[in-house]
Amino acid sequence: MKTIKFYAMAVMAIAMLASCDNDDDTLEPVEEEEAITRIVLTFTNQADANDTVVLTWDDTNGDEEVDDNEKTVVGEFAANGTYDAEIGLFNEDEDFLDEDILADQAAIDAHFFVYATNLDFTMMRAADDETRTDNNKLGVKTVWTAGAAGTGSISIELHHESPSVDDSTGFGTAAGDDTDIDISFNAEIQ
Repeated sequence: MKTIKFYAMAVMAIAMLASCDNDDDTLEPVEEEEAITRIVLTFTNQADANDTVVLTWDDTNGDEEVDDNEKTVVGEFAANGTYDAEIGLFNEDEDFLDEDILADQAAIDAHFFVYATNLDFTMMRAADDETRTDNNKLGVKTVWTAGAAGTGSISIELHHESPSVDDSTGFGTAAGDDTDIDISFNAEIQ
């Protein structure tokens, strides 16, 4: 009888082991949305490369909120000056713009920069700016021409998956309110 119980238990143990799933069911890590922790918009005067204006935001406290004490503006615009501008976006040490937005056409198509100002500026998107498949330029590289002296602000929005965008004004417009960036800097034209 003991032998039968032993064999029965052995057969049950083998059956239980055989029924175990040997597949690797480890879950893929969920990639969290990366936050933009630094924005740098650099303007360089076409007539004088030493004449630059740099607008910077650093999320120094890590709260992913724009605080006035985290924004800096270095330099003033020269009246009637024309400036090439390029924006940089970073997540700590990672170049967020290159790795997450400019990585492929689908990512470019999902984003669109909108600029605004109450200063006397005209703006167009640069010829070498990235172009979306809808033929609107992304807005990473722009050209700004300053007019009369004054103080005011320059605003930047990065729209994500807007249902419609338009770059015909240079500054751009986008439908929807899903923005990855919405920030304003004080600036001056002298």
